[in-house]
Parts: sequence; C-alpha cells; structure tokens
Amino acid sequence: MLGLGYIHLKNPVALRVWLVFSCGMVILPLLALALFMKIGKVSDVFVYHREQRHGLYALGVVFSVMSTLLIFQEDALSAMVWSACNTAVLLLLFVINYMGYKASAHMAGVSGLLAWVLCLPPNYVTVISVFFLAVLVYTARRGLSAHSHFELILGFCLGLFVTFAIACFLLTYHGICCSFI
Repeated sequence: MLGLGYIHLKNPVALRVWLVFSCGMVILPLLALALFMKIGKVSDVFVYHREQRHGLYALGVVFSVMSTLLIFQEDALSAMVWSACNTAVLLLLFVINYMGYKASAHMAGVSGLLAWVLCLPPNYVTVISVFFLAVLVYTARRGLSAHSHFELILGFCLGLFVTFAIACFLLTYHGICCSFI
C-alpha cells in the first residue's frame, strides 16, 4: 500500500523509508511477540486473554510512533502520512482494548487501507480491490468466530474514519489535494 501512495503521489521510493516502515510496523512487533512468548507473558500466538494484549498493543504503538518520526525525518510525505494514520488507529485500538472492549484490528487495518486509497487520486480498480479485500477479511474473521458483527463493524469504522480524517487533513495541509476535498 505504501507503494501505491508513492505511485499516486509521483514520489521516488527510498529504500531507507521502506526499511524503516517494515522494521517499525512488521519486524520489530513480530520480534516483540516472540520475546513475550519466550518469557511467558503470552502463551500462544492466538492471545485469548485480553490482559495479555495490553503490552503488545502498547509496544506496537511505541514502534509505530518511532517509525513515523524516522520517516518524517526522511521527508517522505506519503509514507509519513500513512504511518501517522496507522499509529493513530493502533493507539485507539490500544485504548479500546485497555478499557475492556474489543474491536477488530484486522478490520481497522483493511478499512484504513480503503480510506487511504479513497484519499488518493481516483483509481477505481484499486478501490474495488481493497473493498473486496475488506469483505474477505470480514467474512474470515466472522467465520473463525474471532469477533462479533459489532466488533468487526466497530473496527471497520474506526480504521476508515480515523485514517480518512488524518490523511485528508495532512495531505491537504501539505498542499496535496485529497480526492474528496
């Protein structure tokens, strides 16, 4: 998705930005999960006990903030906006989880992707593809009985609205016309 942001905004792709984004959003959280499992804080990849998720979400927020700040220093606008959106959604998921409620992080992620695509210059094939992906994620998470309909819709709305609002604001602030503004 980061690549689509660069293609739409006609920015060159810097390897440093890809590495920072990949490390902060994927590699370091996976290593943290492995460490939590090793020391016994998390018993399984499928975390059933809500209190075991608090530390993982908090650590994810920390890595996400670090990635966003490092990408900001690289002057890669589209990557920084996307990273800021991910960080805000992850922070809200952490708060919701910490309060004892549950929202689907999978749906928040895929709907954030949909919001990001909607903010960029129109490409209907991409929009339809991401919408189809959202339907598949909804069906899979519901089929696995991982979430109720409410939790899936809450996650979808959270990712969609937060990402859309932040992306439109930041892109417009930096003089890039959001496709809906």
